[in-house]
Order: sequence, then structure tokens, then C-alpha cells
Amino acid sequence: MTAYRRIADSLRRQLLAGHWAPGERMPTEREMCRRFAASQITVRRALQILEEEHLVERRQGSGTFVNSAAGRKIPILNADFFGSVSRHAPRLARRLHSFRREEIDAERAAVFAACTGDQFLSAARIDSLRDRPAIYDEVTIPARFADRLGEAELAQLDFLGVWQAVQNMRLAYCTQTIEAARATPAVGRLLQIRSGEPLLKETSTLYLDDGQPAGLFVSYYRHDVFCFETTFPFATETI
Repeated sequence: MTAYRRIADSLRRQLLAGHWAPGERMPTEREMCRRFAASQITVRRALQILEEEHLVERRQGSGTFVNSAAGRKIPILNADFFGSVSRHAPRLARRLHSFRREEIDAERAAVFAACTGDQFLSAARIDSLRDRPAIYDEVTIPARFADRLGEAELAQLDFLGVWQAVQNMRLAYCTQTIEAARATPAVGRLLQIRSGEPLLKETSTLYLDDGQPAGLFVSYYRHDVFCFETTFPFATETI
């Protein structure tokens, strides 16, 4: 990782943790140069990244100030990933890390009640904001629901819509588990964080109308970038 990205990551963590209040002036570039033992050009590049992410505002002749919404993480609303990032993180970009057709391990096979030798599509993807990895996910789909899928489809942010259209099928419902997890060395390298850092882990199993499991998605979100928000109605009791 380059020096200016390391500085940007350090400052971003402090901003999202509320180290500076909204509207507060941040240390001067000269002070940051001393703190990070970096040149002014490097510090300015780091601040430019934070400004592009709308975390700070740089005012000519006055300094760098915390934006009023800097402490807000990107919300994933009601498990609507594509709709949420379209509204709150439109510059999120996805790339495919791996793509293969193979037999899967026993743990994942159990989700699909699969038999030994059954073929699956397995893929891993990385979503980034401003070239900074923010989400890593692993996708497992039985071959019968993935025979028309290729790398281009898996790399789409609106993958669920693309998947249903390409395979001519309809997803009916999803079971989802969200839990705290720690980055393994492998996931840490992919998300450019230290091993052991906290993550938000989401495990989703998608089903067809007849109850067949069609896909397993295990996603790791950087906790300093994302949060999950849910809106639900209260049940009305009849007395």
C-alpha cells in the first residue's frame, strides 16, 4: 500500500470513530507531515482522497475541516445491497478475484444437501470505494443454477437481478445471518487491513419458490465503512 493511502486509512478510521467533531478543523498539513513523517505532497494526496469521499472539506487559506456527515457509515438498508449502494455509494466498483467450477467442501455442500461429486460455481469478489477494498465475498451456486453464468455476470453489482434474468428463474426468499467476525490473514490481505481486525460477516442463503437453495453468499464488510439498517413493522395484536 502506498504511503498516501496508509495516511488516508489512518485518518479515515479516526474520522469515522469521531476523533474530530463535525465541522472541526483538523491538524494542519505541516502537523500531519510531522506526525506521519511524510512529505506535504503525500499528505495532500491523502487529504484529497478523504475529500473525494466527502469525509472532509478543504478550504483555501483556512485548512481542512470535518464534514458534518463524516461519521456516518454507508448503510445497507433492509438487506437491499444494490439499492443501498446505488443511493449511498454510487462509485462502488466490483472485480472478480476468482472464478471456477468445482466440487465444494462438505460444509458448503451441506447447505445444498449435495452429493459427493456434485459440481458448483465458486467465485470470490472484491468491492472497492476509490480503489480501497471495502467488501470481500464468496459465492457458491449449484451448477444447475449457474450453467449460463460467466465472469462478466458475477462482476455485476446488480448480480441478483442479472442472475435471475440469465438463468430464467425467480428467487423467492433469503435467510440471513449477520455477526461480528475477525479478519483472517487471507481476508485481511484482500481488504488491506490487519489480521484480527473486526468485520461484519453476512451469510445469506437464497431459495427458489419450491424451497430449493439456489445460492450461498458469505460477505465480509469493513466495519469502518458499512453498517446494516433494518426497518420493520410492529405486529398488531388482536385482543
